[in-house]
Formats: sequence, C-alpha cells, structure tokens
Amino acid sequence: MMAIRYQVLAFPMDNLAQPQQFPEHRLPGFRQRLNEKPLGVAFSGGGTRSACCTLGQLKALHDTGVIKRVGYLSAVSGGSWASVPYGFLPAHQLPQFWGAILPPSQLRERDIQAVPERSFQHCLVNAGVVTRLLGAALQGRGDESYAEVIGRIFLAPFGLHQPQMAFSYDLHSVAEACDANANLSPDQFQRLRDGVPYLLVGATLLNGDGIGRTQRYHVEYTPYYSGVRVSHRDRDGIGDDEHFGGGYLSSYGYDCAGPYRVVSGEGTLTMTVKRSPRTLFDWTNEKAFSLSDIMASSGAAPQQLTNALGLGALGFPEFYHLPVQVPDGVQRLAEEYAHSDGGHMENLGIMPLLARGVTRLLVFINTKCPYIPGDDIESTNINKSLKALFVPLRDNLGLGQFRDNLVFEQGESKLNELRALFDARVQRTPFASVAHKGLFATQTLVTRDNPVYGIAGGREVTITWVYNQRSQAWENALADERLAQEIRQQGQDDWDPYGLDNFPHFETFMENAAVIDMTPVQTHLLASLARYVAKRAITDSWGEVED
Repeated sequence: MMAIRYQVLAFPMDNLAQPQQFPEHRLPGFRQRLNEKPLGVAFSGGGTRSACCTLGQLKALHDTGVIKRVGYLSAVSGGSWASVPYGFLPAHQLPQFWGAILPPSQLRERDIQAVPERSFQHCLVNAGVVTRLLGAALQGRGDESYAEVIGRIFLAPFGLHQPQMAFSYDLHSVAEACDANANLSPDQFQRLRDGVPYLLVGATLLNGDGIGRTQRYHVEYTPYYSGVRVSHRDRDGIGDDEHFGGGYLSSYGYDCAGPYRVVSGEGTLTMTVKRSPRTLFDWTNEKAFSLSDIMASSGAAPQQLTNALGLGALGFPEFYHLPVQVPDGVQRLAEEYAHSDGGHMENLGIMPLLARGVTRLLVFINTKCPYIPGDDIESTNINKSLKALFVPLRDNLGLGQFRDNLVFEQGESKLNELRALFDARVQRTPFASVAHKGLFATQTLVTRDNPVYGIAGGREVTITWVYNQRSQAWENALADERLAQEIRQQGQDDWDPYGLDNFPHFETFMENAAVIDMTPVQTHLLASLARYVAKRAITDSWGEVED
C-alpha cells in the first residue's frame, strides 16, 4: 500500500504571540461567531471524577445561557473526556449526552441506581479500561491501543468513534484542506458543532532521549491546528540538535512524517508530509489523527511513569512531532515521541487561555484535594496546580523548587487573597471542610512573563475559580435524607453502602474495584453537585440564572 501524502499548513508562532496571531483568527466562522465572546472556560484534569464534574458544569453553562458568551473551552485530561464529545456531537444528541443531571430535590436512592443508556453518565459507569486495553493490544494496535479504548468508552455511544476520520473546525477549514489535497474529501472529517466555543485540549510531549529524561513540552490540540507553540531545544547532555515546537500544523497533518517539501507563504508554510496506511508489519500507523487520539493523549496519566522507567509507550499514544521553526542550517525532521497527559505540566487548562489574551476566565478545579483552611500558605490544604500559579512549589524530592507554572504577579499576596475569599465560604468541622453554597471566588490578577507557556506579562485578567468541594446548601436540599447523612458522616462510620466516604473528592484511579469506573449513585450525585455549584458561581458573577 502506498503512503498517503498531505499538503498541510504550518503556522510559525512567536514565543510571546499576540492574541490575533493565533491561527483561528484566519477562519471567518471564528471571527463572526466567537471572536467577540469575552469568556474562556477551563476544565481541569482528574480522570472520571473531573469528567463527571465537567458534565454537570457544561450543563450549568447551558442552563444559565452563559455558554453563549464563551469564546474558548479549554480542557485537560478527564476534562477533555467530556469536552470533546460535547463539542463534536450533533445538536440533536445533546439531550442524550446530558442524561439525567438532577437537582438535589429530585435525588432519591431508588431513582439513582441506574443511569440513562448511552448518556455520558453511562460512559462513566462503564469505563472499564484494563480488559479493553489488553484486548486492543492483542489485536496488534500498538501505541493506538489506549486511543481505541478511550474512543470506545467516550465516543462510540454518540457515534463519534471514527479512528479513520480526521477532525476540523467547520466547512471552511475542511474546504481549505480538501482544496489543497485531492485525496481528501469532506466526508473524511468530523467537525466541531456549529456555534460551539473554540476547543483547546492540553497534552504533554515527553522527550525521553539521552541523559536528560525529563524534557517535556506543552502541546495543544484544537479543531484547526495542533502542536507545540513555544520553540524549545533539547539540552540532554549529549547534544542540542533536537528542536521542538515553534508553531502549529493543521490538525489532520499532525502525527505525520516529513516534511518532504516546504513552501513559504504569507505568514504560513505549506509542508508535504506523509501518513502511512496500516500494513501487516506496521500496526501503529493509521490514516487519520483522530478525536480518539487527542482524548487518549490528554488523559494518559500512567504514561509518564512508563516512559520514565524506559518501558516505552505500552499502548499509550506516540505521535510524530514536526518542529515548525528551526535555526538556519538545521534540518526540520519529524520524530516519534510519547504524547502524554496534559496534567503532567498544567492540570487546570488555564495556560492556553492566558496565552490567547482572554481577559475573563471561569476555571473549574475538579480536584480530589478538599480545601481545608490553615494559618498560612503552607498549612492550607489547597490544590497544588492552583497553588503553583502563584508561588513556587517544592519538587518531588524536596531538593529544589518548581517554578515553571508561575504566571501571576504578586503571587504570595494574591494567593493569600484567594485563601481569604475561600475561607469566608467554608465551615471547618472536626471531620471535613464544607462550603456554605459552593466554593468559588472571583479575583482580578495581572499576568507575569512565563517563557514555558509563552504568556506575556502585564495583562489584567478576571478569574472566577470554582473548586470541587462539598456544599451544605446542596446537601440540605437532597430529597433523600439517607444520602445526605452518609455524606455528612464521612470519616465517622465504617459502613459506606453508597461509596460516598470521600464525596466529592473521588480518587482519579481505583476509587472503585475498576480503574476508572464510577457507580451510578456516584455519577448522579457528583454531576448534580457540580451543576448546582457552577450555577451558583455564575449567578454570583453574572446575575440571576435562567432556570
């Protein structure tokens, strides 16, 4: 079988790019529908816990009408597992996707022992990974095994698991690709639903070559383009001849070999790249860089460990990465690297929004870490990904400080300000810390230069942080007092018939017997709580909700 060649656009980017430089501004549909929408929304990682929270939070955005004001949706890891199918399914399937996200006044034990068939809740309850991963590996899928599993779990119920189909933004971007490639046709692309905010999915490229095995670079997958925006050079103690990033490629051209030809255009490059069809002796190639690929990459948390141990991909995603910009005299060459969980670098999804100059953000921190007030920053129990935006963290060995994610001026002062805002909304008990209505707060912050993510300093942003935390008002409104009592008695009894002993801070892995499965009761309650708190946060920021 002959290799398939594509002509793809490459978008060279400045490390500190201005918002208008991002390629989506080339698209008439983006400029007409989304460019004037000032709000960016970020959904954090956290496995099926975050996916379930994201489901409820997306529903709250629709319930309140705020979704109409959103220009960008950014998601990482488990947040992408809900956001990608939400963005690409047809409008008539939205009711199926929502399933039954009930208000607390309708949550009764007898009614939440099952979830609606083919809903996203049903995906979460039937998210068995291990046996499916083994099955995909035995079928010879190689580094596509995990993508096949994630696609079957989260995309297949909505008819979206199409590994042989690429994805794109709209009819205009699809036509652009087809005009440049006679071997492409519109029926080979899945498109973002009309009017949906522009989707940004975060991942991490892991470079395990040489002595320095901790090189990693921030990857963005979007409907129109994908890649590593900031230019990096590998300095692993052996040589510094490996180059990464410097811009994006058309998404249908990511994970391709080459380039075999490069032609300069007005602000772009046109590259000839090659995608090989699957053959008997080469199981790991496919005809399309697909939705399953980006979801699997963004949510591949175990891959960092397998990569660090020198075990290779073990069925997790490996993609060809082609650097867009290299110094004069250096050959541009695509090589295959592990593409792993976005949370390895930045688990909140906030960096792509800040880089694009979004000035009003709604950030959902779907953490397994309950917020517990303390006397100072060190004694306060708060999500580390949030804390790392403000102050340095100790590295894993305690021998140094992690500073890569510092992005706000007056970090310690502003983190203490956020602590005070959170403290005013929670009540500490001997066994827990419970928010009154919900744990959320709004701050005005100023960015600082961050070369890792290419974020320019001096920009003022207003952020509403929404933190995964118990809500006293939601618990008081529960229709079933037995459920409310089980949640309130966390840590006080030995019998937990509903699996709620750490609600809503379920483990990212192994909460139940299966690796990422949730129970029907857990999904009903967590999605309901997330929707309830998100609506309260939106009300607090934008006025009365549209019930």
